[in-house]
Order: sequence, then structure tokens, then C-alpha cells
Amino acid sequence: MISQKATALCIYEILKKYSDEHHVLTTDKIREKLKIIYDVDMERRAIYRNIEALRSMGIEISDYKDNYEGYYLMERDFELSEVRLLCDAVAQSDMIKEATGKEIIKKLIDTQSIFQGRMLQKTVFVKTAHRIPNKQTFYNIDALNTAINQGCKVSVKLLEYGMNHELVEGNGSPVVISPYVTLWAAGNYYIIAKIEATDDLTHFRIDMLKDIYLLERGVDMIFGGINPGQYATAKIILNNELKEHYDITCDISLWQEIADLFGTDATLLHNRNSFESDIKVRIHTIPSRMRSFVMNHLCDCEVTSPKRFRDEIQKMVFNAYKKYW
Repeated sequence: MISQKATALCIYEILKKYSDEHHVLTTDKIREKLKIIYDVDMERRAIYRNIEALRSMGIEISDYKDNYEGYYLMERDFELSEVRLLCDAVAQSDMIKEATGKEIIKKLIDTQSIFQGRMLQKTVFVKTAHRIPNKQTFYNIDALNTAINQGCKVSVKLLEYGMNHELVEGNGSPVVISPYVTLWAAGNYYIIAKIEATDDLTHFRIDMLKDIYLLERGVDMIFGGINPGQYATAKIILNNELKEHYDITCDISLWQEIADLFGTDATLLHNRNSFESDIKVRIHTIPSRMRSFVMNHLCDCEVTSPKRFRDEIQKMVFNAYKKYW
């Protein structure tokens, strides 16, 4: 039997699940659901008192005079659009197994009313996983964060891909590291750390680790601190490469892809007239990214500067020609 003090929580759960701005609950409907779901009989005045008690706790519930129908929950932890975005992110994450992803998506959908939930369930969240999953990833994150909070070193085994698509222990494993920060960058979770008896910071993908054991040894001190954002940009996203300017001439049909791939780092160098099929573009990016783009569009794209980069592409094309001719 539910105690009298818990009835306000029951009403909150009913409003959370069965009401929204398009589905307003009358006092009689709330009483009916209280009886069906919780076997609680409640008079109308008690409904009013409990709703006022919920409002006094900061929960936003519409007033009867707002719509002359009844009540609904006006504010939730997540907006419908936010839940949709989070569901997409979970479904697309290579870090999350499909079964686990479905469980998380269900929890996210349950933050909405059943009517909003039905709308979300009609959305198809496509899983495009291609990575070999590491079941320990989330346990790894918890273990590393515990070590960071306790300021202790950890012993960890490093993984790599085997020839049969399995994760196997790699060379130089296990290692002892001082963990400092966990972060998400470029589609992966990373730990910024320092290997014992070395001076430089390094990073490891957390899904490529296993068997993390906390040690009774304090982490090595870092002088000057760590800026995780700067580290992630320089070492992970840019892969220790420096951005440069590259000029290319290419078919105008490539502009959509260039704008999508490089964003504001791509600048049209001149206004194309209606008789020209080629455009000149200056792109500010790292060498490996520019190299990949040019090699993917050899027939439609020509590097004009810098000369050393043009020479590098020329050499790559010549070496490829010798292999295939």
C-alpha cells in the first residue's frame, strides 16, 4: 500500500508518462490512473494539494486556468528534439554495442510522455557499426576515472587488431601509466597519461585497453598542468600536424564536397563566370587530410601550390602508375 506522502510522486509519474502539451489530464483522469496503476483512491482536493506541492518543489505543471482542461508536465529533463539527437548519437556510436544502444535509447525515450515516445519509436535509428567492440570500454572509463580521482597509477594491457578481426594484446604490454584526463575526441574515448619512467604525455584509446588495475602508487606530477582541449586538438584531431594553406584548381562539381569537408577553412579565390567549369580554392588544413582529398579526386583536382606538396603528389601518382602499368 502506497503511503500518503508518496502520492505526490505518483501524480508526478502519471503526469510525466501520460501528459504533454497536446495531451492534458483532467483531475478525474488523474484519479482514474492513480486507482488503476497504484490502487490509490484520492479525492479531488487532495489532487490539487499534491500538484501544488509538486509546484513548490520547482516542477512546472500547467494550471487549469491556462487551458481550462486540466494539467500536464510543462518541463522535462530533455526536450523532444534533444532526445532525438541523443538517440541518433547513441545509435551511430561505434563504442556502444547494438543491444546496449537499444537499452540506452529506451531509457532516453522514457523521459518523454508515451505519446512523444511513440513519435520517437517511428524514427529509425540505424546502427552502422564496423569496429570490433570491446565489452570492457565502459568499465575501463569507470576504472580510469576512479584512478584519476584517487591520484594513483594503473597497470593496463594494450590491445591491437589481430589478423582474424579479434582484439589481442599488443607488443610492449602491459604498461604502468599515470592517468590524468579522460576525454572524447574524433569519435573515440581517450585517456591522456604518462607512461612510467618517461617524460612526455601520451594518449591511448580507451576501447583499446583491458585489465586495468589500480596501483598503490601516486601519479607522476605534471608541471604546468594539462589543457585537455588544446591537447586533443593538437595531438589527436590534428595528429601532431600543422595546418598549411593549399591552392587547388578543381571542377566546380567538387565545391559542395569541399565546403562540407573543410567548412570555413576553404575559400573561393575568385568569382567564377558562367563559362568556366573550373574553380580555384584555397584550403587551410593538415597535410594528411589534404593528401587524402587530392588522391581521392585525382581526375578532377590539381594542386597548384605549395610546390613541394605538388611534387609530393606527383611522386605518389608516378609510384602508383608503376604498380598498375
